Order: sequence, then structure tokens, then C-alpha cells
Amino acid sequence: MTSSKLLFIDIDGTLADEHHVVPESAQRACRQAQANGHKLFISTGRSLPKIERSILDLGFDGVVSVAGAQANIGDRILFQHLVSPEAIDAANAYFVRHGIESYQWQGADGMYISRGYLRHLQAKQTAWGSSEFSRFWHLIDEVEVPEGTTFGHVIRASKGSYFTGPDPDVSFEDVSRDMSPWFVNVHGSYDKISPNNGELLINGVDKGTAVREVARLLGYDIADTIAIGDSDNDAAMLKVAGTSVAMGNATYGIQEFTDMMTTDIHDDGLANAFAMLGLV
Repeated sequence: MTSSKLLFIDIDGTLADEHHVVPESAQRACRQAQANGHKLFISTGRSLPKIERSILDLGFDGVVSVAGAQANIGDRILFQHLVSPEAIDAANAYFVRHGIESYQWQGADGMYISRGYLRHLQAKQTAWGSSEFSRFWHLIDEVEVPEGTTFGHVIRASKGSYFTGPDPDVSFEDVSRDMSPWFVNVHGSYDKISPNNGELLINGVDKGTAVREVARLLGYDIADTIAIGDSDNDAAMLKVAGTSVAMGNATYGIQEFTDMMTTDIHDDGLANAFAMLGLV
């Protein structure tokens, strides 16, 4: 491949491992690809405030965040979609009604979390106490809601996510059906915590729509886009991109509809993908 390609690279399980470490081989491959004239965008379900500075400082050309709802080049926002206040309020009421204690809302302003999600963070002993992220965490029940309005009207969020306890009142399929007036529910990155988890994406907005819009804004044909991911929440961009690559550690069978499969993240997966694609 000699013409410039526009790449979209997932973070968790693709660029960075379970310890949030980016392998040296991946860092080197990204630098070489950029030197060869290709543009690299992170494409993650995380909001911008939830991405480690060590990852942002690697020098990507741009960032697609909150599962495709926002795209940035540096401080410049290319586009931003927000969950409607009514959708946030409906989902919160649903979580309470069905005993789902761990959930959060993410956006450019930070992460708004339930008490159950707080307990999860405190048990991890990492993100909650980190000086890098601490100012961006907000407890939902501590957000000041003026009389006459609702929580949904107070915050600005672009995505929700949740996970249940071991004996959930509702299944993933139940949540998907019940939330369908407002959201598309996809499997999130909490599988090791709970098999019943999901990311609530704004209807009509996902990593796939972000690939199309960023390509259009930067003047790339969709055929010249490449997406690399490992999970269900990457499916939309993998299906849209001109070329798609599944990591060797891919889940939910996404390799069935990708163009190729690379090795595991712990076996230089990203670097090997770049080599197969002729980017380095």
C-alpha cells in the first residue's frame, strides 16, 4: 500500500493490554506508520478524560471517543453527539427498578458513576484514586439537581455503560430490548467482572458512523480506511472500514466478518497487523 491510509485503532485489548500498557512493538509500529504518511486515530469506548496521558502522548493524529460519539484532533472537536436528557433519566430509572447497581455515564466533562460502580473502582485501587483521573469522577447522587429539572438535564454525556451482579433481574437481551427506544446495547469491556454487561450507545451513533464522518471530513475515501479491534464494541467500525483486522485475542466472533486476523496483543498483534497491511 503506497497511498495514505486512515487507521482507527481500539485501545483496550488492541493497542493496550489489560494493564493499560502499550507494547513497545505497537508504539514503534505506530510511529513508523505515521512517518510513512498514514494517519492514526484512536477509536475507543472511553471518554477523553478516561484515556491515560501516556497513551495520548504517543502522538496519534486524532481520537474517536465515547464509542464514536465524539472525534477530536487535539483540542479541536470534529463532532460531538450527546445522549438526550430523557434517555439518561429513563435508563437510570430502569437500573434502579431492576437492581442494576453499577453503571456510569461518560462524556467530555467526565464520568458520572453510581455507588455500585464506585465500589468497583475502589476495589481496583487504580482509577478512582489516581491523581490523573480523580477530578473527572462524579458520583451521580452527589450531582446537584436544581428543583424543577432532572439529572439528565444537568449532565452532558455521550454514552452509558453498566454491569450486573451474579443473579441479574434482566438479561443483556432484556436490556437491549427495553432500552431500544433510546439506545443500541453492545457488549462492553466488563466481561471479567460480569457476563451481563453492556454499553448504551446513542441510536444511530457508533464507531462505524465515526469512521465514515472522520473520513469524509479529512477527505479520505472509505476504501482507504482501516479498522483494528478485538471486541463486540468494535464491530460497527470493523464492518464499515475499507479493511478490517481482528486481534488474535478477539471475542464475540468478530473475526468472522473481518478481512484478516493478526496475533494476540501479547504477541505483537498490532505491529504484525501493520506489517501485514504494508503500513510499515
